[in-house]
Amino acid sequence: TNTSVASALGTFFLSQISVIFLDMLNVYKMYSELISSSISSGGPFASKTSYVKLLRSVKRETLKLIETFLDKAEDQPQIGKQNVPDARESEVLSLFATIINKYKGAMIDDVPRIFEAIFQCTLEMITKNFEDYPEHRLKFFSLLRAIATHCFPALIRLSSQQLKLVMDSIIWAFRHTERNIAETGLNLLLEMLKNFQASEFCNQFYRTYFVTIEQEIFAVLTDTFHKPGFKLHVLVLQHLFCLVESGLLTEPLWDAATIPYPYPNNAMFVREYTIKLLGTSFPNMTAAEVTQFVDGLLESRNDLSTFKNHIRDFLVQSKEFSAQDNKDLYAEEAAAQRERERQRMLSIPGLIAPNEIQDEMVDS
Repeated sequence: TNTSVASALGTFFLSQISVIFLDMLNVYKMYSELISSSISSGGPFASKTSYVKLLRSVKRETLKLIETFLDKAEDQPQIGKQNVPDARESEVLSLFATIINKYKGAMIDDVPRIFEAIFQCTLEMITKNFEDYPEHRLKFFSLLRAIATHCFPALIRLSSQQLKLVMDSIIWAFRHTERNIAETGLNLLLEMLKNFQASEFCNQFYRTYFVTIEQEIFAVLTDTFHKPGFKLHVLVLQHLFCLVESGLLTEPLWDAATIPYPYPNNAMFVREYTIKLLGTSFPNMTAAEVTQFVDGLLESRNDLSTFKNHIRDFLVQSKEFSAQDNKDLYAEEAAAQRERERQRMLSIPGLIAPNEIQDEMVDS
């Protein structure tokens, strides 16, 4: 019958596809081992030789071929092999991200093996400084975001040590001075915060990380090198301040062993902690000014626009920002104004040439 013929043909093609895919993995494995062997035996400059560069070129193209193959495939293959840092390809990270973005929740059980294969060794590569392995950095955090978006239950199953590695890597990312990496880290953090808030581990997670996250976000917010991240810094802080007033946290955020004072609630603890934190960071400001700012944060937490303006006014008035070019703090409003002006011009017939509108559509 037509059905049986189609089934037989399908089985045949699937078997051929499997063979082809295995061949690609074997090619990748062979070149990976050749590169590792050459770098290990050839010394620190071996990775710069034309021979190794040629091998890496073939290896990269193989990874791209595998990634393209996965976009069309229906299986869920997993690959991963550790080798010396200079022999590792960033495309491995984007390959895993492609797999997870394609198969989403079906990959939950595979996340621990992905962590085992590439997480620790990649962290060791990218956290030594802010310069080496730039491609690995962005693709690593893109992979983490894919996991957080589609396989969040897998993160809950991680050990406390593994979850700490994840959180430390996110904090490291948004500390980065490279805008793409910092923004990826901040977006990933926001997704993690929202997911954990909605989970049964809400108290456990925030008791462990709330204070650390608040401290780290205020550190980059008040650092003039990270002004492009202002919008996302504000969103993280708004999330935290809304959370402590929401009643969702039913356990104290403070450690009774180190802070014996029994705060009446988490909101009061966060208020006192934030006043002390900012009082230390801004010694030129009076205690009354800092207290007024923190009280304003709590009062305006449910109104994003007011909350954001309150933070921005505080920064602009501070000694650190007063002599700076602070246009990045107003970037969101400037972009909105440009869009309003563009829409106004589009609404007037003949004001913008049709070819300019077409160019805009192509660019977007």
